[in-house]
Amino acid sequence: MKKDSPISKEEFLKALDEGKKCYLKKPRSWQRVWYWWEIDKKDPDERWFMNIYRSEKKGDNDFSNSSWITAKDLDMWLSHAERDGYKYYTNE
Repeated sequence: MKKDSPISKEEFLKALDEGKKCYLKKPRSWQRVWYWWEIDKKDPDERWFMNIYRSEKKGDNDFSNSSWITAKDLDMWLSHAERDGYKYYTNE
């Protein structure tokens, strides 16, 4: 697979479960929305919270924000992003 090729939602979720950082982006856009699990060092198999990091540049200003969502809300977030035209990627 060539670098920066879209993957399926199933591959995206599998990569996240393997502990990889993955991202969403729209075609022909440089902006990425990164996703990765917040891992509990005491119980690494338990996944409750997903980290989301977005970085944007507008003019000379860099805007970035980070948030958490719960594991049960992940599918809703991904479905919404799909409807907005985002594709799934992993760089690992």
